[in-house]
Amino acid sequence: MAARLLHRFLQAAAAAAALLAACTSPQASDHQPGLTPAEQHALAQLLPQESQLLSQPPKLKSREPEDGEKTAPGEDFYSYVNSEWLASYQMPPDKLSIGAAEELTERSDADIRKMIEGIIAANPAPGTLERKIADLYAAAMDEATIEARGTAPLLPHIARIKAVKTRDELTRLMGVIGYNSPIGISVAPSPADPDANAVWLSQAGLGMPHRGYYLSFGIEDESLRLAYRSHVINILRLIGTPDPEGAALRIYNLERKIARAHTDEDRSISAEEALRTMSLAELKAFAPGFRWDLFLSEGGFTKADRFVVTDQTAVADLAKLVPAESLDDWKLWMEFHFANGFAEYLPKEFANSYFEFFSRRLAGMEEKPARWQWAVGIVNNYLGEGVGELYVRKNFPPGYKADIDAIVANIRSAFAARLTSLDWMDDKTRVEALDKLKTLKAQIGHPDAWRDYSGLKVEQGKLFESVYGAFEYIWDEQRADMSNAVDRERWPTPAHVVNAFYNPLSNTFTMPAGILQAPYFDPDADPAENYGGIGAVIGHEISHGFDDRGRQFDGSGRNRNWWSKQTDARFVSKSDALIDQYDAYCPWTGICVNGLGTLGENIGDLAGLEIAYAAWKMSLNGKVAPVIDGQTGDQRFFLAYARSYRGKVREELARAMLDGDSHAPNRYRVNGVVRNMDAWYAAFNIQPGDKLYLPPNERVRLW
Repeated sequence: MAARLLHRFLQAAAAAAALLAACTSPQASDHQPGLTPAEQHALAQLLPQESQLLSQPPKLKSREPEDGEKTAPGEDFYSYVNSEWLASYQMPPDKLSIGAAEELTERSDADIRKMIEGIIAANPAPGTLERKIADLYAAAMDEATIEARGTAPLLPHIARIKAVKTRDELTRLMGVIGYNSPIGISVAPSPADPDANAVWLSQAGLGMPHRGYYLSFGIEDESLRLAYRSHVINILRLIGTPDPEGAALRIYNLERKIARAHTDEDRSISAEEALRTMSLAELKAFAPGFRWDLFLSEGGFTKADRFVVTDQTAVADLAKLVPAESLDDWKLWMEFHFANGFAEYLPKEFANSYFEFFSRRLAGMEEKPARWQWAVGIVNNYLGEGVGELYVRKNFPPGYKADIDAIVANIRSAFAARLTSLDWMDDKTRVEALDKLKTLKAQIGHPDAWRDYSGLKVEQGKLFESVYGAFEYIWDEQRADMSNAVDRERWPTPAHVVNAFYNPLSNTFTMPAGILQAPYFDPDADPAENYGGIGAVIGHEISHGFDDRGRQFDGSGRNRNWWSKQTDARFVSKSDALIDQYDAYCPWTGICVNGLGTLGENIGDLAGLEIAYAAWKMSLNGKVAPVIDGQTGDQRFFLAYARSYRGKVREELARAMLDGDSHAPNRYRVNGVVRNMDAWYAAFNIQPGDKLYLPPNERVRLW
């Protein structure tokens, strides 16, 4: 079931590295740099004879200022604010990116390590949350035991796959957690009835993060495909597969067929089209030929009759592949994916191959993180809410929540004032918008009730079994959700995570304790800086309820078009102008931001900063903000916003994110926003002729 579910748990950083390389033409050479012998062998089978020689990918030509280049604010505001940091802060070899959020995560990891080491020293009682945290961390740190146990924990699962004799048995096994399936499955509220849970079905089954890795053309693409084939060969050899080279080719060819069935996200279609609700009978008619009864019963959904199908035609096309392709090829593919999904918890040869492809080759990471940091990540992945419970006791004073609540209240009021006065929104739509804002739920700091981990078993010295047991525990919770009403109090993340979230299906935004720290929030800081930091984040998340996708859900979380045609047309017109602006931002020559693909987040960034600015002004109660260190309040507000986005990303990952991430690069999340705000022009005396200057009639004004 659901390789995507497993990969989200295993290594989000690798999954995020969806590198779709720019196309280049094959060039003749007497040398094939960077290819291993296994890749050389695979190359002869993969490429046409006349294209068998690879060259190094061309060096990209940057269109951005150098890291240490101090620019005028109207030339590049991001560099104006962050040039000194960019020049002095070098990328650590064990990181994919660095920045404000990463620095806080590093600090959090160190705090959690210290906390866990204290728990271990205290020798907590068996069965307690503390004991489970201690045992999981210790098992992850114990490399000697992992090496000594070898493949023994893995082999029963491989044997279970090998024992499959029929397609019906294969389909059943695809419904078991941990065993790969081309169709992903999960449980979440239904967009047609957000008080009821539904089974969500999606495209899955690929080893590389995105269909473009298999189907796009270019010398870099071919090199990456060969590197993946080399990794598949390594894993198959380690689990004792006969003829691993031939088996890898069969797996790769099957995944190319899966990739052809996959679809790219299309933000031009409605949420109703993107999230189709069906009964079981309708599902069988939509995707015939697949034994849905076997697949669903093994997953624990025998009585399910509410389904949400995503990814357009992909699920139907993938359902056709299961009976059409070789049973033996499916079994090889499943054996590889099970071993690959658990490679990091197996001996070094498995873990090293996994790192070399997913972290080094795809994303550019130079070294593995320190073992303790990786072990902390394991504990965060599988006992995260328990870690968060212990973390907030020491790191989130109760007074913080009251301070944040006051900022949230002001931002709500500022947003309501904007909604009331918008000239492009008709009165009927305005009433519904205000109602949605009123019913918006805020989750601040940490949940009121903590997750109960009493049913989760962690085995001392057995990392593999403990991780697989965590998968089963999480999956059992999801299956139980199908029999219960939606829990609208449930948090989407542990409390110590440095991030923020909006859920349109519950009309809820979440601000965990992890992000409620400087540079985003400091209770002792100047209010202008807090509103430019955490205020912009809060405004961003709230505005997601009104962006190109969020506006298609009402205040209860139901998928419903509550906008009039006239208001909708005006919103689309303004959104199109923002798309055009972001399409023109090109970090490298010929390689640009996808304005449509990033539209929701760009709306969130612009609306968030606009509303945060209005809320900050409201908090002054008509007074003028003081000048501090020669800076006006308006200047400090915008400077704080720009500082919160300072960061560096490895080129491999940065290029991937242009194709696969819904966010624009940080530079344009700053420059692209401030140039649409009149207050920024006044604060920094931006004039016609400055690179970022937009005439007033070209500035996008949404909220």
